[in-house]
Amino acid sequence: MPSSRTRRSFVALSLFVLTIVMVPVKGFRFTAAGRRTLSALSSSASTPPASPPSLVNYITAGPQQYVTAPMVAQSDFAFRQLTRNHGATLTYTQMLHARNFVSSKSFRSDNYDFNTEMEGLKYGNPPLIAQIAGDDVGYMTEAATILSESGVDGIDINLGCPQAIAKKGNYGAFLLPQTDITTEIVKSIKRNVPNTPLTAKIRIQEKIEDTLMIARKLEEAGVEMLTVHGRTVKENKTLTKQANWDAIREVVRHLEIPVIANGGIETPQDVEAILARTSAVGCMSSEALLENPSLYDFDNALPMDCPSRVFLDRQVKLCKEYIELAKLFPPVGNGRFGGHSAVKAHVFKMLYTAFSNPKFQDLRNKLGHKKTYRIDQTEEIVNNLEARLKIATDEEIQFPSTFSWYRRHRQPLVVQPVINKNAAKAEINMRLQTLKERRMKRMNSLT
Repeated sequence: MPSSRTRRSFVALSLFVLTIVMVPVKGFRFTAAGRRTLSALSSSASTPPASPPSLVNYITAGPQQYVTAPMVAQSDFAFRQLTRNHGATLTYTQMLHARNFVSSKSFRSDNYDFNTEMEGLKYGNPPLIAQIAGDDVGYMTEAATILSESGVDGIDINLGCPQAIAKKGNYGAFLLPQTDITTEIVKSIKRNVPNTPLTAKIRIQEKIEDTLMIARKLEEAGVEMLTVHGRTVKENKTLTKQANWDAIREVVRHLEIPVIANGGIETPQDVEAILARTSAVGCMSSEALLENPSLYDFDNALPMDCPSRVFLDRQVKLCKEYIELAKLFPPVGNGRFGGHSAVKAHVFKMLYTAFSNPKFQDLRNKLGHKKTYRIDQTEEIVNNLEARLKIATDEEIQFPSTFSWYRRHRQPLVVQPVINKNAAKAEINMRLQTLKERRMKRMNSLT
């Protein structure tokens, strides 16, 4: 396992900057509410370094990359920064639907939050890749152009999303086999946006030959880096299977461009194993990072069999660290809760294990309530949980080491609802009596 001491100076820089912003310092200011508009992104006051490294050079210079995946409504800047503080060296924006991104200013302001004061190689910060999705060549090209002008380090094409909405919109993993369209999109973006690296994220196909054929076509069309998820489009949610790392290794062997491995990353040991098995230049995690944003903090990793109290203590600390970042940089968003939807979702996933305990069910319900729509309310819930964990006995908060949000589709729910056996028996007897009376009434009506 690579030591954290070998990580790039960019990560150290982000840690230093965070240390500054976590305390009030006169003269150190950010934009209003911590947000960046699209116009502001194109004209940052940050001073670019004399010769910033290109994205591909950054990725291939070594050591391996530890990547935070693009996740819809969950890749907000505060969360990206949280994972950077704990070892991530490369992050992505959330998936941006190209047609909406081009057509709607409100969509851009509600979904795009590139922060040039703390991101972007050309500004002397850690790199950021923006991901787009769609099957229309024109919209995909225009979206890539706008994003390139904003200063991101790379544009990524989503060819891996397995969700039903992607099937309906003909993008993600459902567009991937349509190589005539995907190669046309790639070539069009490369022609119109030649100076911004173009990458893609894919899923494997049922046959390795098909996977290699698609990967080669993307490479030949102009993709400069590929992320490969070692599962098919069908292997999703409850149908999730063990990721096929050998298929990823074959893609690495057959391509000239760098490949990032994705799928089945739950622990620091998995990070080490997938890099060793595939020889990829880095690994990407999504769901495991949502629950444990410190996945790449190898020096402080907890053993799988650590006491439940130690695990929950770490989760609360990570949650509080995220909340502090979200105060400085409120997530963008719309809908019922606005950007606070992202905050609530992150808190729920990080504290899933605690909230699954009936002892803390009331806090889980309060977090999900429509009246909880401000960050101070969510922070109060976390502080309340922390206080109650301190006075709870070890037996009251004990849970199996394999129980987690990451494994919610991979195992039965461990914590079962509390049932009053006497009340349940009485309800059954009452139902039986009712059925008996109905039967007798029906028989009497026939005589």
